[in-house]
Amino acid sequence: MPRRLTRLETEVLVFRRMIVLLDDEGDYEASGQEWLSVSPNCVVAFSAGATDHFASVTLEIWDGPPPPLDGWESSQAGRVRLDSGYLQVQPTDTHVLRIGPAGRYEVRAYSAGRSRIAALTPRSGIEELRGVESFLFQFWPAELSS
Repeated sequence: MPRRLTRLETEVLVFRRMIVLLDDEGDYEASGQEWLSVSPNCVVAFSAGATDHFASVTLEIWDGPPPPLDGWESSQAGRVRLDSGYLQVQPTDTHVLRIGPAGRYEVRAYSAGRSRIAALTPRSGIEELRGVESFLFQFWPAELSS
C-alpha cells in the first residue's frame, strides 16, 4: 500500500491564469489545450478564472501511486523530469518542496471550483475570489508506476 510521505497546503496567487511548480534547475514553458501542462522541470496548472485570485494548493509526495480520488471537478496526469528534485511554488516563490532525487516522476493533478471561478470572473476585488478554486498535485517516482 503506497504511503504519503509529505503534504504541503498553501494559498497561491493565481497570476495570469497560472500556478507554476518549477524545478529550481529549470526554466518553464507552458503549452497544451488542457488545464495541466507538464514539461521538463515544470508543471503548470491553468486556472479557469479570467482575473488574478488566490487559490488553495496542496502538494503531496507519495512513495508509490496513490489511490485515485473522488469529489474533484477535474483530474489530469502526466510524467515530469526533475533535474534537482526541488519544486518552487510560483508565482509567490515562498515554498520549495523536495519531491525526491533528480529523476522522472508521475504527477496526478486535481482541481475544484473551475466552473464557479469561471462564472465569477472577470471581476475586480481579489478578496471575493479567495479560495473559490483549489488544486491538489500528487507526485511519486515514475519507475513505481505500472
